[in-house]
Amino acid sequence: MRNHGWQVNVVTPRSAAQSVEATARNRFGLAERGIHGEYIRSYPSMKKPSHIAGKIIKNALDGALMLPVALLRARPNVVIATVPALPTMFIGYAVASILRRPLLLEMRDAWPDLISDSRILRWKWLTNMAHRAVRAVQRRATLVVTVTDGFAGILAGDGVRAVQTIHNGISTRNFEPMPKSSKREDSKLHVLYLGNLGESQGLESVLLAATMVADEVEVRIVGGGTAAERLQRYAERIGANVDFLDPARGDALRAHYQWADTCVVSLRDDWASFNHTIPSKIYELLAMDRHITGIVKGEAAQIITDAEAGDIVDHDPRHIADLWLELLADKGRLDVGTTGREWVFEKASLEKLGEKYVELISGIARRERNHD
Repeated sequence: MRNHGWQVNVVTPRSAAQSVEATARNRFGLAERGIHGEYIRSYPSMKKPSHIAGKIIKNALDGALMLPVALLRARPNVVIATVPALPTMFIGYAVASILRRPLLLEMRDAWPDLISDSRILRWKWLTNMAHRAVRAVQRRATLVVTVTDGFAGILAGDGVRAVQTIHNGISTRNFEPMPKSSKREDSKLHVLYLGNLGESQGLESVLLAATMVADEVEVRIVGGGTAAERLQRYAERIGANVDFLDPARGDALRAHYQWADTCVVSLRDDWASFNHTIPSKIYELLAMDRHITGIVKGEAAQIITDAEAGDIVDHDPRHIADLWLELLADKGRLDVGTTGREWVFEKASLEKLGEKYVELISGIARRERNHD
């Protein structure tokens, strides 16, 4: 957007992890220039809670503070609300309605389907009300952008007329390929899970599988999230010899990838909405030429298969363990070549996806100018 000369204003909660100096410099709603020349207008936010109820409260408070900050800005050509945080959707709709501007609603998760799947609301009447409220905003948006084709089809079939898909991806501008793994002293298969430790991943299956092949397979889990402590307690209870490590970035992240023979991508299989959910981690693993143990289904499984980048398995721990033993016996299967990387450069480059996004927004802005 900035490359096309657009002025971009971002309204967002300020991370509690920001330094005191940055917090003092960036007072409530004060604009700060981002690295691309965008204006970032942030406001204080509470520390991210570890439980779902706390996350709902945090998101609601963030949304309440977002409204006045957004309305104090100059009238934009287009309002973009990006979700998974549901309050952002309603605040975006309010801002677009008050300022009489078009609304582009970006659905990065399968809401409202996830409300029913996750059962985050205890009462059925409240779930139904939330479902109707989300769908009403989606139907009233000028354009809804999804990250999967399947979810776009669901929305279109449920009365959302203007839907487009722009997939997730990774930046390929300064891409550095992973070097080939060096020879190791141990003969075990190295299995890595790197990412969010939440309710969505269903990592209990991985832990149970680890107990079945403890002598042949070494499992490392890197990350944090709402389910981290519960998963560690569960691993201790079942006797899973799994290393839990803190989230990593930069060289530490690449070191984990260098260690791994295969990397796990997992989504629980009892939420129907995950048929149309693609973890963004898949694109990173494809670009890194890592073999993927895909404990996924639907569109996520199809991408791994199309890119010839790994093996798909269900959540049965015995099946996962059997796959790892097969890979250990035939390590040639772990060499996925560069097909995954080529697939990413062709279909999931953020630079190419960004140009497509610019075209969509330009079309909305042109129609609005003609309307005016």
